Amino acid sequence: MRINNNKNCTIIQNIMCMFPLLFILAMFILHLALPDKTFSKEERRYLAQWPDFSTEKVLNGSYGAKVESYFSDQFPFRNFWIHIQEGSNQILFKGELYYFTNELKNDVSRL
Repeated sequence: MRINNNKNCTIIQNIMCMFPLLFILAMFILHLALPDKTFSKEERRYLAQWPDFSTEKVLNGSYGAKVESYFSDQFPFRNFWIHIQEGSNQILFKGELYYFTNELKNDVSRL
């Protein structure tokens, strides 16, 4: 019975280790499958498109920067991830500001 239990634990551990890899693979497939967007309504700006290749751009480094901005702008479900980041920042920094202002009030009251 103990051997079977250890075997189940290793299977569960292997499956849990595969989740991040499966997530990355799914995001890569979605990036290839979804069409590129040209405009973001929420940010009110045009999104980066795939840059034209030239050896001159590669040598001066501008090609790499444009490819990086393309991938950050065309990330699958980009708006969803932006909303998650904004929500977490509001929660984290609101608590930090609350703590900071209370700490200042306590310091002022001691004077």
